[in-house]
Amino acid sequence: MSKTFGSADVIDHDYVKLVEKVVSEEDFFAHAARNDRESRYPFENMAALKSVGVPSMAIHPQFGGPGHNIATRTKVAEAIAYGDPVSAACTNMHWSALDLIGPYAFADQNMAALLRDCAENQSMFCGAASAPSDELDVTKVGARFRRVDGGWLGGGRVGFATNSAGATYVGTIASVVDEQGELVGRKLLVMFVPVGTPGMIIHDDWNAMGLRGTATNSVTIENAFVPDKYAMVRDLDQPQATFTDDEGEVQHMAFGLLNLSGGGMQVGHCRRILDYMAGYLRKRKGGIAVAIKGQVALTRADVGWAQSTYGRMSFWVRSASTVLYDTAAKLSDPHFPQDKRAWISLMALYHVRRMTEEVARESFRLAGAHGIVAAGPYERMYRDLLAQTAIIFKAPEMEEHLGKAELGMDFDPMPGG
Repeated sequence: MSKTFGSADVIDHDYVKLVEKVVSEEDFFAHAARNDRESRYPFENMAALKSVGVPSMAIHPQFGGPGHNIATRTKVAEAIAYGDPVSAACTNMHWSALDLIGPYAFADQNMAALLRDCAENQSMFCGAASAPSDELDVTKVGARFRRVDGGWLGGGRVGFATNSAGATYVGTIASVVDEQGELVGRKLLVMFVPVGTPGMIIHDDWNAMGLRGTATNSVTIENAFVPDKYAMVRDLDQPQATFTDDEGEVQHMAFGLLNLSGGGMQVGHCRRILDYMAGYLRKRKGGIAVAIKGQVALTRADVGWAQSTYGRMSFWVRSASTVLYDTAAKLSDPHFPQDKRAWISLMALYHVRRMTEEVARESFRLAGAHGIVAAGPYERMYRDLLAQTAIIFKAPEMEEHLGKAELGMDFDPMPGG
C-alpha cells in the first residue's frame, strides 16, 4: 500500500515486486504465445492480476482502494508488459476508464459506487471510445442519448472497447440530444453499464496483426436504457470542476496521457525485446556462406554492426525509462503545478513513442531471417510492438502539439490514438 495517495514518495517497490512475482510464477510470457495463436483473451493472466488487486490499485482510499500513485502504476504496467503486453493493454484501458470517472466520484455518488465495486470485487471496465475497426469515417459513428424518466435512452455504434471479454462494465461517451435528436449544447454523457445490459451489444470482431488477445471489440447500442446510477453528464462549456477528497487534497485529472501507464507498458515490452535479443545474439552463429568457405564462425554478438545496433536499442530503452519515471515522480506529487502536467507528460511519452519506433527497427535488423520465424517468440513480440506504435501515441500528432506548446499556443495533451 502506498504511504499517501498521490504522494511524491514515488514508487511502492514492495507492491511492484509482488506483481512481478505473479507475472513470473504464472508464466505470463508462455500464456501470451497461446493467446496470440488463438486470438484469445488472457483470462489466466487477468485472474492472477486480480488476485493481487491490480484493477483497483489506483482507486482512492475514500472509495476503498489502496490509492497507489501514478509512478507506481506506471511501474506495474511495465512489469505486466514484460510478461505480456496484451495483459498490460487490457489493464491500462481499464485504468483509463477509472481515470475518466475518478475525480467526479468525489461529487457524484453514482460514480463513487462504481469505484467501490471495483475496489471490493476487482470489477473491470472497458470503454468504446473510437470508431469500430471496420469504419474509417468517424462522422458516421458515435452514440446519442436523450433524457427519459429515470435515466437515458439512445443508440449508436462505437469501437475499440479493449478488455471487453473480461469486463464487468462496458461504456462509452455519447452526445446528449433532445427529443428531436438535436444536440443539447456541448454536453456529453459518460456511461458505464453492466455487461449484458439490454441493447448494449459487444461484437467479437477484433482481428488484428498484433495485440490479438485484447478483445478490442466493437459495441452496437440499440435503443438502450441507461439508468442514472450508471451515468453522468459533462458540459464542455462549463469550466473543469476542482475536486477535493475528505482531507481537502485536490484531485487532479489523470485521464489520457497524464496517467503515463501506457508509457510503462511500452517500456516493459521493449525491455523484454532488449533482453531477448541479448540471448539471441549470443546464440546466433555464422551463416551458410561461412560454413562453405570454412571461415571461423562468430556469434552475432561478436560482430561490430550488431553491437552498435544493440547499443542504440539499449540507449532508447534506458533513456526512455529515465525520462518516463522522472515525469511520473513529478505527476505523483499533488503539489506539482497543474498547468505543467500536460506539457511534461507529452514530452515524456513522445520520448517513449520514439523508443518503440527505434526498438522495432533495430531489433528487426538484428533478428534476420531466423529471428522472424513463428517458431521463436520474437515474431510475436515484434507484431505486438508494431500494434502499440499504431494504436497508441501517434508520433506526427505529438510532434505538432509539442511545437504548439513551445510556441505558447493551445495544444492537445493527448493527440492521436
